Amino acid sequence: ELSTFHFNMSLLVEQQRQTQRPLHIVMTGSAQGIGLAAAQILVKQGHIVYHACRSVGRGEDAVHAAGGGVVLENAPCDLGDFDSIRKFAQVVEKQVPKLDVLCLNAGIAPSSTAPKPRLTVQGFEECIGTNHLGHFLLAQLLRKKLAANGGGRLILTASSVHDPEQSAGKSGGRTATLGDLSGLGVNLKIRSPGATMVDGAVEFHGGKAYKDSKLCNILMCRQAAKVFEKNITSVCFNPGFIPTTSLFDSLRQESWWKAQALTLFAHVMGFAVPLSVAGERLAYLTTSDDITPKQHNGSYFTAPAKSKATRPSQENGFHVVEPSVEARDEEVAGRLWEKSLEVIHEWL
Repeated sequence: ELSTFHFNMSLLVEQQRQTQRPLHIVMTGSAQGIGLAAAQILVKQGHIVYHACRSVGRGEDAVHAAGGGVVLENAPCDLGDFDSIRKFAQVVEKQVPKLDVLCLNAGIAPSSTAPKPRLTVQGFEECIGTNHLGHFLLAQLLRKKLAANGGGRLILTASSVHDPEQSAGKSGGRTATLGDLSGLGVNLKIRSPGATMVDGAVEFHGGKAYKDSKLCNILMCRQAAKVFEKNITSVCFNPGFIPTTSLFDSLRQESWWKAQALTLFAHVMGFAVPLSVAGERLAYLTTSDDITPKQHNGSYFTAPAKSKATRPSQENGFHVVEPSVEARDEEVAGRLWEKSLEVIHEWL
């Protein structure tokens, strides 16, 4: 049965009455940050948000903070555990009446000074394992449900850090590149020392791992547009620079003063994006009828650095641009897709 944590059925009925076509939305990372900001908007609009959180407790928190939504009973979605993801997907298949939108939004960012990586339950480097492989598995498991009932939308939260030509992509000295993908799916519980980075490097670099994971998100989006059912529209986006999110927790732990200085500088210079704006961007991609398969399948949305636009029609709009050179490489996208399938095949 669906859990009713902080969930009032009469409120749901009223929301459905107010919304002509309430969407059924599964969202990861909805307990905080961009996901929570978007969930608050979507719930207020009358849509049904299923909070895919790593624990039932965080799911309850998400429902409370978002003002509504659903937690599937006894079915958390821990993206660092393939078993948890598979169980969650099985419950979605059985208990969620339809799936209109799958928002793959959750993300973690390791410390740039960490001497070695943290691992997922299955032994993979945690950042790529969570941000890419966990989301990739969830999308594969829910693909048929997303394609049913006329089709749906797949949304991935990416970032400008994937692009070596952008200032964010150059920060920290190491830029995103997947190389030969020889490090993807290396079980570091079995092979240690082994490749900790997707490109096969043994030396771990947390900042590059995060950038690589965002490059993977865009490549996955573009390849999904080619191989998923044609009634599934895949899009990805850059929410903007948001120094207040949990992605900067590691920096705050390393140097509170450095984190504060970065936040202040970003606000003074005008390129810090409020969480509310990032949430509106995700909500727009989730609900807008302007997003069409013919025009936008595989597209990457972003806005100029200082823009607070949340849709294309606004000044300095939130619109489609070309991602980095490597993100547009169809051969790399195909190899990433096939190798990712090899890694997760036991859980399909």
